[in-house]
Amino acid sequence: MAGNKTRTGQCVSCGECCRVLRITAILDNALRQHGNIEELKKYYSYRGIRVAGADKKTNRLFLETNVTCDKLTPENKCSAHGDHEKMPLICQKYPWFKDNIATCGYRFE
Repeated sequence: MAGNKTRTGQCVSCGECCRVLRITAILDNALRQHGNIEELKKYYSYRGIRVAGADKKTNRLFLETNVTCDKLTPENKCSAHGDHEKMPLICQKYPWFKDNIATCGYRFE
């Protein structure tokens, strides 16, 4: 379950979830530091980080940066897949909610 929606589908080995690091931050804290969303976007953009969105209702800020996981093989497979000691929990359960990856084989109903 992800936000009252059921995840369906399966991994199609597009590798996109392993090429972008996604970070969720606390929106209020970020706005307090930067003053407003435009200043926040400018500051992060200078460091190669994109503001992918914000959810005021849940107080979340979504950030992304292009950092490829070193476990991703040239065939878009995870070399740690199936080894729960090596594979981070977030990767084991990904995606928890709808992402902006058009090629992803997972959907939420």
